[in-house]
Amino acid sequence: MRTTLKKISYFIGMTVCLTGCGVSGSVSNEVDTEEQLSVSLNDEWQEMQSEKEKKYQNLLKSGEYTEDNIYVQLDPYDASPLSALLLFQTEDAMTVDISVAGKDEATTVKNSFDDYETDHSIPILGLYPDTENEVTVTLTDESGNSMEKTVTIKTGTLAKSIANIEVKEADTTKMELGDSELTFVVPSTKRAYAFDANGDVRWYSTRYNSHIFKELTNGNLLYLTKESNDADTYNVLLETDYLGKIYHRYDFSSSSAANDTGKSEGEMTVIHHDGNELPSGNFLLTVNDGSNYIEDTMIELNRETGEIEKTIDLKDILPEAFYEDYDSTSREDGKVDWFHQNSVEYDEADNSIIISGRHQDTIMKIDYDTSEIKWIMGDSSGWPESYQKYFLNGEVKASGGQHAAIVLPDQDDNDETTDILYYDNNISVTRGDEETSEKYSEARQVRINDAEMTIEEVWTFGEELGEDYYTKIIGSARYLSNTGNRLVNFGYRDEGQTSSIMEVTEEGETVLNVDLTDFSTSAWAYRAERFSLYNEDWAYQMNEK
Repeated sequence: MRTTLKKISYFIGMTVCLTGCGVSGSVSNEVDTEEQLSVSLNDEWQEMQSEKEKKYQNLLKSGEYTEDNIYVQLDPYDASPLSALLLFQTEDAMTVDISVAGKDEATTVKNSFDDYETDHSIPILGLYPDTENEVTVTLTDESGNSMEKTVTIKTGTLAKSIANIEVKEADTTKMELGDSELTFVVPSTKRAYAFDANGDVRWYSTRYNSHIFKELTNGNLLYLTKESNDADTYNVLLETDYLGKIYHRYDFSSSSAANDTGKSEGEMTVIHHDGNELPSGNFLLTVNDGSNYIEDTMIELNRETGEIEKTIDLKDILPEAFYEDYDSTSREDGKVDWFHQNSVEYDEADNSIIISGRHQDTIMKIDYDTSEIKWIMGDSSGWPESYQKYFLNGEVKASGGQHAAIVLPDQDDNDETTDILYYDNNISVTRGDEETSEKYSEARQVRINDAEMTIEEVWTFGEELGEDYYTKIIGSARYLSNTGNRLVNFGYRDEGQTSSIMEVTEEGETVLNVDLTDFSTSAWAYRAERFSLYNEDWAYQMNEK
């Protein structure tokens, strides 16, 4: 099944001065977007994994494997080398508790499978690489009788292109650590991976990843990858899980792909920067639409059918001069990256989306149904008079080149306010704060009253670190709901040679400080996330034969 972007073709004539790019002259923006961006469902990989699951089902039903002879399948879907699948039967219905031994209590991975079963297919996550991992399996029957079994699982060596991880500080008594929580590195390219409080890698994928790595409400992952790791373009979107099982695969046509670095060759991507799950279950994605203007379009993708149900083009919402006359940045390929949307967040409270545009130094909220602007955060200079009414009022420094704006859970017991957490790179691209530009980067939390159109700053972290932690591109800030800590990623330190990830308390105390170095070109930490390998909403199940 194939679906195309529902948008009429258009023509805009323009002249672009491409200084230093080796290209000049007139650039045509004549595009048939129905040919440029299309999506198709592809079940090729699911069919391959179905054959694997038939084998596992046969092994499970064979009667050969019991609690005294547990079958171990390392990396059952050939995508998650630090995972395994345990298969065995018990005579009585039993629950299963597993514990993957860590180097200490804080790094031991645990999970409980609370359904009483006689057929057991137990996913094991959080193994160490190149290690004989000890996994304790505790079986409990309905009368409360328990038995313990130990399984040893030998893993292979860690894949290349994963950074050197130096833990400079880790206070596990103050960090947000559950039974299976790890810090996940979402790369701009190459491998996604996760490490524990000691800096040991406990999960990674064999499938390369770029930018899109999100947990869904069912505990699965939204994951952007390629047809193969040596392919040029990130155009395969997966719904998968930490075990590597695929639930949906969406193939995007490559004709609208662009290089995020601005080069005319090298790795390309169709979906860029962000994707989120809507309450309907559909996916909201930031895409390139195939025109000469890039990173300014969103689509809603039907999760089940692969149909593009909605298109939001920011050129239809923002001033024409912003894109037609944009010259603050230039690209080797001649594309005009006038907005550079690097995040989108759905706010269920009022059916709106909050978006971040790096090249306009702007965060804004728009109605999801009508695309009408609700508010704009940033410096109002240079905006037409008709837009001035949308700007929030308050003594808050204008951000610059910011990333990753998210909505926080209620912080002040006030339904009229919304707290936004984001990473302020603090580089003035078009209208950021010139006085402080490039002197530091910081995580910032602001509180917005939509009705009164006011904004105030309530929390920051980073200014005190100074220029050493200034990052001109990428970065993220995440809220850890159990502790109130924030996970802050200074992803592009030392001109992209170092990514630094810190966990910080609400009081500003650093309880985790990690440096990532020696990674492949462009494989810095685009974002850092704190996720549980065993998400409470995730339930692994093999397909029936």
